[in-house]
Amino acid sequence: MRTICQISAVFQLMDSGTKEPATGAAILVDGRRVRHIAKRDGTYVFSNLPATPHTYEIAAPGYCKEQIRLPAMPVRFPEVVLLRHAPGDARLRRMSHFRLRLLEEGAPVANVPFRVVLLTPVGGLRVVEAAEAGQDTLALAGSVSSGMLYQQYAFSESGGGTLLITGFDRNSGRYELADPLAAPLRSGAMLRPVWDLTTDRDGVAILPAIGLFLQREQAEFSFVQGGREQRLVTAPPSPCLDLNICF
Repeated sequence: MRTICQISAVFQLMDSGTKEPATGAAILVDGRRVRHIAKRDGTYVFSNLPATPHTYEIAAPGYCKEQIRLPAMPVRFPEVVLLRHAPGDARLRRMSHFRLRLLEEGAPVANVPFRVVLLTPVGGLRVVEAAEAGQDTLALAGSVSSGMLYQQYAFSESGGGTLLITGFDRNSGRYELADPLAAPLRSGAMLRPVWDLTTDRDGVAILPAIGLFLQREQAEFSFVQGGREQRLVTAPPSPCLDLNICF
């Protein structure tokens, strides 16, 4: 008698900066250890879980912990998770990155989420063909690079929103999206890289310098936390640059 396994969830864990597979993770399902398959490409497969929503807690060495809530029938297989480097990760010594510290009246702003947007045109992507809501591919100017893939971008047309680029089809010359567009995009619209980060107890978070645009060019960033915004123009890191963001 052959047993058929029903796949419940599949995660692909990636380094948020290099986009390389992240291995060695411990994943709890609703706070419990559950048997699963872990592969060398950063894929983790869970089978035969009860058909209900589950909370997955992901902890990988050197990365911040992530918690993800998925429905009984996840929409995507695999669910790609970009892991953010913990400030104390030894690998940061050889990686270009910004070490951000959020301050309020001189004191660290601990354990809070905030958003970083790269405002400099170099590093953004320009839409070269108008797209309607519901489309899952885009025609964009520029050449594809590994840093662009699985990167979140913000756009401001039709009320704003974000999108995630997951691939590039060389035959059609179009970029593939994780989800269909929630709003239309006009030709010429600029997409700007976005990072959603969370500070640690010392108010620190790591922003990886993905792509050449964050390694060679002066950059302007927008930092948004709790409805407040600060803008800052900075030099590229080499390999690390400390930035204090004062609200």
